[in-house]
Amino acid sequence: MKAKIQARIYSSEKSPLENAVPLSTPYSMHIDICSLCNFKCKFCFQADEKGIAAKGLKRGFMKLELFKKIIDDSTKFPGKFRKVKIGLHGEPTMHPDLPAMIAYVKEKNVAGVIEMFTNGSLLTPELNRAIIAAGLTRLNISVEAITSEGYKAITGVAVDMKKLTDNIRDLYEVRKDCKIYVKIVDSGLTEDDKKKFYETFGDICDEIYIEHVVPQWSETNTFSLDAIGMYGQKVSEYKHVCPFLFMYMHFNYDGTASGCTLDWSKEVLVGDANKESVTDIWTGERLKALQRAHLEKKRGEIPLCAKCMAPMVCCLENLDGHTGALLEKIKSDNWQK
Repeated sequence: MKAKIQARIYSSEKSPLENAVPLSTPYSMHIDICSLCNFKCKFCFQADEKGIAAKGLKRGFMKLELFKKIIDDSTKFPGKFRKVKIGLHGEPTMHPDLPAMIAYVKEKNVAGVIEMFTNGSLLTPELNRAIIAAGLTRLNISVEAITSEGYKAITGVAVDMKKLTDNIRDLYEVRKDCKIYVKIVDSGLTEDDKKKFYETFGDICDEIYIEHVVPQWSETNTFSLDAIGMYGQKVSEYKHVCPFLFMYMHFNYDGTASGCTLDWSKEVLVGDANKESVTDIWTGERLKALQRAHLEKKRGEIPLCAKCMAPMVCCLENLDGHTGALLEKIKSDNWQK
């Protein structure tokens, strides 16, 4: 097997977040260019049709002009993002302007890495070449099953496994400097399934991993807290402070900014790129108030955050032991300036 068995979170170097906060430039920018998905995976909020309807959630494609505005605004930060991440709530390969968006990020030189998340089902030789030519430098592919029947059971769609595998192989062959990560979650996988997963994809990607199923999507998942996190890390305690609020920005398809990427229902908004600059949102009072509430251990008073398990199961950073010092910083005029 050519690929390295490694969770994606370990693909880049980490430094103590408590020593870096406040960040004058976010570590990363997450842009959900398409909130629609062609799958309805049983462990994802996309399968919770009742929950989506109850929230009155609107979904769609981000306009290219809005995407460019977000990137243009981002050039005003004092430094570059470590990463611009495209896609999360939906399937970005459904967006007709995807290659142009990747190319614009590269042109504006706002990030060290241009990364995308996809289920891989809509990859084609033509799209593969377009996104590589545009400048994509990392692609995370979520494989949901190892048989067509398995895909039907998990996603509601019977995927042609040969076509999926052939398209990933084609991408691997034309990838140039783009790193390809392939993962699957361990929901119901037998040891034979795991072996077949590594055998099928281990030679057509750079990194590969079997991630642990965790309660990632607040308000829709029904899992209980496990002793193992998404990336195999030990989970032993509750975190009062969500590190995500201090690390990155997330923009929904409509330009609204959420406190974190897991706010699929857009419950905790901190800004709107249609009306504000990206830098003003990052240094603004709405985000600061949310950060302050967490540092004051009031996460339980915020409905979305109170139910969220992501700080424990999806994140290695822990700011709980540094709340006093960070509260002093947040009160000063130097916070995120």
